[in-house]
Amino acid sequence: MTPNQNRLELAGRLIDEYKVDGVIEMTLQACHTYNLETLGIRRFVTQEKKIPYINVETDYSQQDIGQLNTRVAAFIEML
Repeated sequence: MTPNQNRLELAGRLIDEYKVDGVIEMTLQACHTYNLETLGIRRFVTQEKKIPYINVETDYSQQDIGQLNTRVAAFIEML
């Protein structure tokens, strides 16, 4: 499942088409398949597309909602 070149190509098309200011990647905790690709996605977004990137990991419970709100808000302010 990795490397997933199709994922990079789709991300690149979406970034260009929607003229995004930054990318937030959400990874489900213990989802190792997508977690392995995080570094490649980060490099693609920051080095090739030259836009800010953040990865947040969650288990989809309500326990981390405060931390996620803080991290995403700070990322948006940085944009």
